This record gives sequence, structure tokens and C-alpha cells, in this order.
Amino acid sequence: MATTAFPEPGLASRPRVLVSKRLESVDAAQTVVALRGELDAAALNAPFETFEAAIAQDDSDVVVDLAGVEFIGAAWIGTLVRSSARLQAQNRELRLRAPSGVVSRVLELCGLSYLVEPPARVDRT
Repeated sequence: MATTAFPEPGLASRPRVLVSKRLESVDAAQTVVALRGELDAAALNAPFETFEAAIAQDDSDVVVDLAGVEFIGAAWIGTLVRSSARLQAQNRELRLRAPSGVVSRVLELCGLSYLVEPPARVDRT
């Protein structure tokens, strides 16, 4: 699995954007973009370029893992909306995974909750 990381300024060990490619099944692959920290306008420039590169790298669907995101601002909401439209135009899909409660509420208020994957089911047999 190939991984690309963009570190936060001054925190080289804590990347803000992680991009990895993994096989989901025999027939399908997906690009997973893991975002973390506070995604405000100040955190947009270079992480945005990494995010855009992940979308452009191939023709797979893109999953954005939001589990490590503490805050998401309007600039990143706009990025998600534009990315979703761009992928749909290519018959691809953008899905959002594991947003925190705060991020879920922002996505809901922006009308983007339909992009959120349902939580993984745990089989308790």
C-alpha cells in the first residue's frame, strides 16, 4: 500500500493528510485520504494539493477518513463539495468515513450527510 503524507508545520511526525491506496475487493480499489486536526482556511494550501493529487492519481473511488478531524471549516466543506462533483462527473464516488460528532453536525447542516458511510457493523455471533 503506497502512502503519501503532508506534515503540519512544525509537527513533522503528525501528518495532516495521509493518502493510501488499498484493494477493497478483487474487482475494486479505493484511495483513502485520512485527514486530521483542525481543517480551517489556514490548513488548506499544501494539504489541499495533496488531497487533489489523491483524487487525480487514478480512477478509483475516494474515501475521506475524518476520524482524526477536530474541526472542519467552510473552505474544506467547499473542497469536499467540489471533489464530490468532480468525481461524479467521472462516474466515481466520494465517501466520508467516521466523522466526529461535531464534524457530523457541520456536514448535516451543509446537506452533505448523504456522503457519510454508515458505521461498520460488528458481528457478535
